[in-house]
Amino acid sequence: EEDNPSLTKRQRELQAKLEELTLNSEAIWERERSRGEIVAPWIIKIPYFVLCYFLDVVFEGKNAFSRFFLLETVARMPYFSYITMLHLYETLGFWRRSSDVKRIHFAEEWNEFHHLLIMESLGGDQPYWVRFLSQHSALAYYIGLCILWMLSPSLSYKFSEMLETHAVDTYGQFIDENEAKLKELPPSLAAIEYYTVGVSDPMFGEYQTASVSDPERGIRKS
Repeated sequence: EEDNPSLTKRQRELQAKLEELTLNSEAIWERERSRGEIVAPWIIKIPYFVLCYFLDVVFEGKNAFSRFFLLETVARMPYFSYITMLHLYETLGFWRRSSDVKRIHFAEEWNEFHHLLIMESLGGDQPYWVRFLSQHSALAYYIGLCILWMLSPSLSYKFSEMLETHAVDTYGQFIDENEAKLKELPPSLAAIEYYTVGVSDPMFGEYQTASVSDPERGIRKS
């Protein structure tokens, strides 16, 4: 918090610089429109647009890392719900060939967990209302995805894919919008630990499309 007396002068300076970072919601939609029309049934398309515009309204003009904290809190839920439903289907005897898929989903959730730690280290979780909204949104999202999975696993995957794509556009816009300022800031300790030391974690390689043995990979990411 800004009035935290335990912060050092350097920490206050970094905090002030983080507050200067901006995020233009309309520019995010421009990126999304440039991808072309979203191909999906309206049963998931309507909730998708409602949720995304809700984020724009709630977080416009506020600390970008608070928005990212919510995104990363919610981003863990698809993998949690997938593992839940796969486990349930295995228990009921519907199928028992999903062990590899569950392993990948756990690794993906592990990845999102570390993204969440990074956003916490950047102060995204400081306002109480952000934590409250994030936690309750995540719970609602989890329940919704489980129900959607029971109706159609493919729709459940598609919906989370759409939100992940929106998150990619959001982060991409944030980086382009603040490139010069970001280059002047040091990476957070949580990011350094995960993208350098963390690459030796077996879970890190489960969902990668590039070799984790690349010595420059962690440096580029951080």
